[in-house]
Amino acid sequence: MKQLFFAIIAVLCFSGCGKHMYSTMSSGKDDQSFIIVLRQDQTYPSGVTIVVDDKDHFTVDKVFKMKFQRKARPIVITPGKHSIKVLFDGKELRREEIFIGLQETKKIVLP
Repeated sequence: MKQLFFAIIAVLCFSGCGKHMYSTMSSGKDDQSFIIVLRQDQTYPSGVTIVVDDKDHFTVDKVFKMKFQRKARPIVITPGKHSIKVLFDGKELRREEIFIGLQETKKIVLP
């Protein structure tokens, strides 16, 4: 009687542990990362250009102060190693070599 009871309990407990129980889907995260450009003190009018890997150019409408970073519009790039340049009126303000992970946001702070 006890053996039958334990057998029924074992069947009920382990019946859900089949090969179809687990899934290896990525939880809906896209293969992208983000860059935002912020400033400390100086004001930059529109026209700040971000160059990613010397091939992709993005123009930032407004560079926000650090305390308003939530308002900054992110630039979408692929995760991995990148060379980032920030240009304003033809002058290079900042150059960085970054490694950015999946769904990370890198802040580039201008002087």
